[in-house]
Amino acid sequence: MGNTHPTEIEWAIDPDAAVALGSPDAAREPLVEVNRKFGINVVSTIAARVVNMARGVCLVPFLLSHIGLEAYGIWTTIFILVTYVGLTTMGVSNVYIKYVAEFHARREYDRANALLSTGLALTIPACAAIFAFFMLGWNLFAPWLHLPASHASDGKEAVLIVLGVYLSSIAFSAFGDMLIGTQQIAATQVFLTISILVEFILIVVLVGAGRGIRGLAEAYLARTVINDALTWWWAYRTLPWLRLSPRRVRRESVKYVVHFGGLVQIQSVLAIFQVSVDRLVALTLIDASAAGLLDVAKKWPTSISTVPTAFFAALLPAASHVDAASDRRNWLANLQELYLTAARHSNLCTAAFTSIMALWAVPIMHVWLGPALPMRDSLIPLFVVFSISMQFHMLTGPGTSIFRGMGRVYEEFNYSIPNILMLCITLPVARWIEGRWTPFGIGVAVSIATAVSACVLMGRVLFVLDLKLTRFLQVVVVPGLSCYALAALLAWPAAYLVASLNRWQGAGVLAVLGSVYAAAQLAVLHRWILTDDEKQKGYRMVHRGLEAFRGRREAAA
Repeated sequence: MGNTHPTEIEWAIDPDAAVALGSPDAAREPLVEVNRKFGINVVSTIAARVVNMARGVCLVPFLLSHIGLEAYGIWTTIFILVTYVGLTTMGVSNVYIKYVAEFHARREYDRANALLSTGLALTIPACAAIFAFFMLGWNLFAPWLHLPASHASDGKEAVLIVLGVYLSSIAFSAFGDMLIGTQQIAATQVFLTISILVEFILIVVLVGAGRGIRGLAEAYLARTVINDALTWWWAYRTLPWLRLSPRRVRRESVKYVVHFGGLVQIQSVLAIFQVSVDRLVALTLIDASAAGLLDVAKKWPTSISTVPTAFFAALLPAASHVDAASDRRNWLANLQELYLTAARHSNLCTAAFTSIMALWAVPIMHVWLGPALPMRDSLIPLFVVFSISMQFHMLTGPGTSIFRGMGRVYEEFNYSIPNILMLCITLPVARWIEGRWTPFGIGVAVSIATAVSACVLMGRVLFVLDLKLTRFLQVVVVPGLSCYALAALLAWPAAYLVASLNRWQGAGVLAVLGSVYAAAQLAVLHRWILTDDEKQKGYRMVHRGLEAFRGRREAAA
């Protein structure tokens, strides 16, 4: 695997090296402009999502001990409901990202302003109407939530707070989305990190003071206000062409919102259904505690998934830029390299975490929730199943981002429709095998449907991009298997050593073994998996990081 000739995507990721080695600028200019910021966008997004992941994982034991499994299940159900309601306007977000990226690449700032003004003119009244309808019709929606009498009052207040905040955030998402479209993703992630840390502190204070679900909703309100305010300020500060006004509303922009945004909206509804169907089924057919159990089991896999999705967040505007600006002769080759690079790196990133979670589930649960927690034994098999399922789910991300960047949103139905069809088979089969509805049966059924539908979508991506399966397996899939092999070698020592220790001692053992795993994985990557160009790029990134750190120390001195 030691090809020493840089691919087009690698030229673009490091433009200085491209100039030094004599790259053909005319053919590679679009990728150079895109990927000059791609690396920092991905790194900043990963950093923000690691913070969010740590927040979510650390809060679960705290919330379970302070509000209980039933209230926790209600809180997660609130977000499922709010997400479905908010999806009535969510399609416009991807419209902003895609078309602002294209208009910015072509310097068509007037069209970008028209699109943003039109989107705000449509979403603000729509979100306000949705909130009013939901508030006035509360008695129609409350039975669906299955709120117990003990949580009827605080549950209603939390729903209305979260719904109002969520809808207002969607209505004003134009500012954050235009920053993403102009590839200022790093700034949005800094603001997100600040708001997440504030929310974490407020949750600990408010829930610890006995505010319960209300405290969670109030912390979410503070997080959103801070994030949106910083985003609006930065957009006006860094985009001198930004001019928003009702007079700029145009029929052309309405078409973008209705056509592209409508397809994305339908896809978003199906995507949310896919990730929440297990809890919806559990809530409807069992109870809120079962939904909470499934959410706890998915907390680590879902939180970890936010790291590789950093590649997808940067990939959509990059693909839109390449699709709009590339020379037609190099268009397909550019998209192929962009897809393979993002898929390879995101799959390695996913496997690095999911392999440990799937194979070290017992010691992780021992440390995370404690050996005395009654639900621990029920969580372990679900934890393993959801970890493996997440590996398949993450493999679809680069493909859907490429499709959206190409304007082929309809291709995503190749994931959602097979998933729904498989659920129609796997859920009844799980009910028949278990003899009743159980969280484990529901979790396995959903995971099998996810794996099968993911394979269908990846097959479609390879066909559209004219990529051979053997190349995809060699470049993307096989490298990730090394993570599982190394995690398997350390699985028995992890389980054996942690079993006889308390939680803090076990955490220390896992930290040591995790460091051994990370060092071994880096050695395997360097020796057998990374190409020479990937190694050189890694060396340059480390060197630049050290130089920047040294410069800050000298400036401070």
